[in-house]
Order: sequence, then structure tokens, then C-alpha cells
Amino acid sequence: MAKIEEPTIDVMLFVDKEKRRVLFAEADEDFVDVLFGWLTLPLGTIVRLMNKQSQMGCLDQVYSSVEDLSTDYFQTKACKGMLLAPLNAASGHCCQLKINIDDTKKGALYICRDTSCSASVGDCRFSSVRGAVCKCGKDMQYTGEWSDNHGEDAAPAGEDADSGVFVIGCFKFIITDDLIVAPASTSLMMSLFQRFGVGDPATLEKTVIQLNSQKITSLLGRSLTSKQSLTGIYFDTPIDYDAVDLFVLSEKLYPDRQNDADQKLSNVKIRVLQTRNSSLLYAEASDDFVDLLFGWLSIPLGSMIKTYCHRSLKGCVDNLYWSIYGSAKGYVRPECQSLLLDPKAVPFSGCRTTKILQVEELAPSKLQIKGCVKSWSY
Repeated sequence: MAKIEEPTIDVMLFVDKEKRRVLFAEADEDFVDVLFGWLTLPLGTIVRLMNKQSQMGCLDQVYSSVEDLSTDYFQTKACKGMLLAPLNAASGHCCQLKINIDDTKKGALYICRDTSCSASVGDCRFSSVRGAVCKCGKDMQYTGEWSDNHGEDAAPAGEDADSGVFVIGCFKFIITDDLIVAPASTSLMMSLFQRFGVGDPATLEKTVIQLNSQKITSLLGRSLTSKQSLTGIYFDTPIDYDAVDLFVLSEKLYPDRQNDADQKLSNVKIRVLQTRNSSLLYAEASDDFVDLLFGWLSIPLGSMIKTYCHRSLKGCVDNLYWSIYGSAKGYVRPECQSLLLDPKAVPFSGCRTTKILQVEELAPSKLQIKGCVKSWSY
């Protein structure tokens, strides 16, 4: 059997070899689609892809805590699985990317082991999460795969084959070292040459590199910690995992709601133990506070950037978000604007975190299962 070649994306880099720096890159919509797709990834998925070295605050430690806790501390086994491998509400689009680094398995279908229970319900209850428990109390059983090609998450059908997944048309784009995206033009290139003090563009080296899934994942990691992500990929500079970036949050994290009557959240109280010099040793908290912390893992990256604005990360990945508003405005499909700028969580996330950050949940899909139902003997 012939070996299936791994897909790659060609990206042209404009490199200043003397200063060991990539000034900018030129690429088509395939690469920009992949970059914009990062905004839909749940934070827990990013932590897992980075092997718990994402440097997104203390989320690496939160993820490790979920791993180490026994399933006895969760309502169901599925709850732990949903946090360690959160589903992407925009997976219907992301699965069409030329390179999709999210390896979370979404197509699995689980139904109740009790066939009489399933038959007695008009709409067959199902789940896409391993370890889910039916309302009757029995564990759900894996029964196969299903294709999510319908609903709000489904990518548009019948579009121009030359168009991208998120971007419009077949264009060339300029991507700066700190991941600002804009349509390519001679005037933009000249302004970048002037910005970097390049008197003669002929002195720059133009190099085409091929990015595979591993390189794309590495680029995501660098974008979380560095303002020179393309330079880091090309020159293979080490990532500083010990760097610390502290900032002060604004007093008001989100705007007022027009109708806040049904959105009131009770205060969460914690008890802290401090030393005499006010250093915090540890805190004791109820399950509400732990739910709040663990819920962060299901929040999409774009929603975090939206909430915290320019204070979200010490890297440059948030420039992708603001490019859609600015330099790349008008080059993203209208139906994809909300997917990237206000990404939703998967159905039934139902945690305090989504309510506090005003992250909406995707409406549940309705799936009609036709065919024979396998029976099990006990």
C-alpha cells in the first residue's frame, strides 16, 4: 500500500540573514485559514497540543490537575474527558482546513446500552463524548461514527473551489513576524521595507518553506510566547518556557448586558492561607470555584482574546484576532465572522466560566439514526 503523504503548506519568507530575522511572509488562503482557525480552538486543546507547556498563565497546571484527579471527583467520567479533550464548536469548518492540528475525535457516536431505553425515546439520546451516561443511569456504548455536516457549524456548500474555508477568494496575503495578516500589495511591502530599514530589498533572502502539522503546531506554541513567531520557526530558536508575564486586569472585564435579570451569578467565596509577609500559600474553595477554573479549558481562544483584549497573552496570537477587524477586514467570509471573533463553546458546556465571559453555546445538533440497533447481552 502506498504511503499517504502528509499535507504541507508553502510559505515564502523574506529573511534578513544579517539580523537573523524574518521580516514577513507571503502565503495564500490555505495558510491564513489555518492561522484564523486557531481562534476556534478550546484552551484545553491548545494546552494538550503544547504538552502542557503553553505558558497561558496557569492553565497548564489546571489541565494537569484534571488529569491527576480521580473520576470520583467528577459528576461522570465524561465530564473529565470533556475537559481533557474539549470539542471544537467550529469543527465542521476546521476539518476542511488543509492542515487541521486539532486531533480531537468528534465523529464518535455513543448511545444507551439499553435498547429498550433508546426505543422508548422519540429523539434517540446520544453523545459524542466517551464515558457519557444516559438519563436512565446506564453507560452509553460506542456504536460508530457520524458526519457532522449540518447545523450552524457546517461549512457552506457549493462555494467556489478556489475560495478558502474562512477567507474570501483566492488571494495572496502578507503575514508579519508577529502574525498581523493583510492582503498582499506592493505598497504594503514597500512600507514594511521602510519600517525595517531595508534600503535595497534585493539584500533580503526569499525562502519558501513547507509547513506540516508539526511545524504548524510549533508555530502556534511560539505565537503564545513570542512576538517573533516566524523568526523562531525559521531559525529554530528555543522557546523560553520560564518567562513570566504578569499584568493587571481591568476592573470591568465585559460590557453591561441589556437584559441581565436572568444572568445573575452568586459570589464564589474562597479561604486563603497567607504568611506574615502576605505571600499566598494555598486556598480552600468549594466546588463552584473549581468548576470555574476547570471551565476555562472549554473556552475558545478567540473568546478569551475578546474578553481580555490586548492583555490576553504575552505572545502575538491575538494579532490574528485584531487583523480580522483591521488589516484583513473584508477578506473573511461574512458567515465566518462570528465563528472567529465570537466563537461559541460546544453544547452543554454549562459552566460558570461561559456565563462570566459571555461565551454562548452552540445549539445542540439533532441526529436521526436510521437502521438496526445492535443488542448486547449481559
